[in-house]
Amino acid sequence: MFAVLVLLVANASLRAGNPEDISGPLADTFYRIAFYNAENFFDCLHDPGKNDHDFTPTGIKGWGAAKFTQKRNRLFKVIAALDAECPLAALGMAEVENARVLRDLCLGTPLRYLGFDFVHFESRDPRGIDVALLYRSDLLRIDTAFACPLVIPPDTLSRTRDILYVRARPCQGVSLPDPLHLLVSHFPSKYGGVLATDAKRAAAACLLRRMLDTIHALDSQSFVVSMGDFNTEPDDDLLQRLDAFPFVNLMKAGTWPRGKGSHKYRERWGTIDHIYLKQAFLPRLREERAFLFDRDFLLMPDDKYLGMKPFRTFYGARCLGGYSDHLPVYIDVRKY
Repeated sequence: MFAVLVLLVANASLRAGNPEDISGPLADTFYRIAFYNAENFFDCLHDPGKNDHDFTPTGIKGWGAAKFTQKRNRLFKVIAALDAECPLAALGMAEVENARVLRDLCLGTPLRYLGFDFVHFESRDPRGIDVALLYRSDLLRIDTAFACPLVIPPDTLSRTRDILYVRARPCQGVSLPDPLHLLVSHFPSKYGGVLATDAKRAAAACLLRRMLDTIHALDSQSFVVSMGDFNTEPDDDLLQRLDAFPFVNLMKAGTWPRGKGSHKYRERWGTIDHIYLKQAFLPRLREERAFLFDRDFLLMPDDKYLGMKPFRTFYGARCLGGYSDHLPVYIDVRKY
């Protein structure tokens, strides 16, 4: 009972002073779907076969139980804040190490009183970072889920993050589309140089487009949400194959806030976290667009490049104790 009270108080405090105070009628009208790159959500144990030594007590980051618990609780606060404004049906996540950290997040925090559960598959990423989907089990039930490996020619062995596919059905009395197709991606990074890694992101975009086309071919009326960290700006040529009918990138719409983004590199805010939706379903969205979750507690002053920047967990090997180097993005889906 005490934990329930803590959650209610936390939710109330997160709404207080919110620049977009949308509780009340919004929660009665919409369900929320969001994406969040959690920035290295690792436990402090070494998993055989993974290059996760930095995230151990003896590693360069000195990653022990206290730091992990702080990180877990930070992520809980973000998820609770997203859900406090509007019922959070699903949250795609990137940079999670394994099922252990997700289980601890869902069961080791007051999220368990909201019924959060998760879908996760181990990928062959060398560092061990995967994508996952959190969902409220009182709103959705999982019908089908699988991970689709990304193969990058000419290499036939997949050594990067998979693309996660989940088909969910609304629980009784929940007025969400039935079924709801959710895809979560984390494209290869630009580490090693943009030109040297373009082919990897192009392969990821091709795979994602094939998956989207397959879903559409099987059910042209299907409600599909594709979300993820694409490590690519909305206007990049690599995304042209995705920006084709019937899907639309909500980060390219004119209503996306100018000068803002989900990630900051030096002095520039960029939008590398994306949400795709079928154009026909735009009227189902609040204001027919996506939103940036840039609440004050997720930001800190940028002393070097001025303005604000994400309150991140790490700066190199130094632990800052923040949330993530990304900000969440989300859509609010109108109830039937």
